[in-house]
This record gives sequence, C-alpha cells and structure tokens, in this order.
Amino acid sequence: MKEELFKDYQKRLNALEEGIRDAVLKYAEELYLNQKCSKDEAIDRAIAKVEMERRKL
Repeated sequence: MKEELFKDYQKRLNALEEGIRDAVLKYAEELYLNQKCSKDEAIDRAIAKVEMERRKL
C-alpha cells in the first residue's frame, strides 16, 4: 500500500537510497494516515525523521 499511496512522489523517493526510501515510506504512511497531514508534508517530515535517526540527532 505504501508504494501506491505515494506513487505521485516516486521521482522524489527514487532519489533516496533503498534503505532510506523504505523507512521514509513507512513513516510517511503513518504520518499521513494517523496525523491527517498532506502527503507532501508526510514525505517531508518522514525524510527529516529518517535523516535525524541516521545521524543520531
């Protein structure tokens, strides 16, 4: 479902590494469905969260 939900953002997601993309899709789906934010905002917030986790901030 994650891939289908954010297929409009595929170009943006393809720029990410495989492991990061999977985590971003997971968090973005959670944010979009549970916190009722837009898909664009969910993607932005998910990318930020994954980047912070990878850098251990």
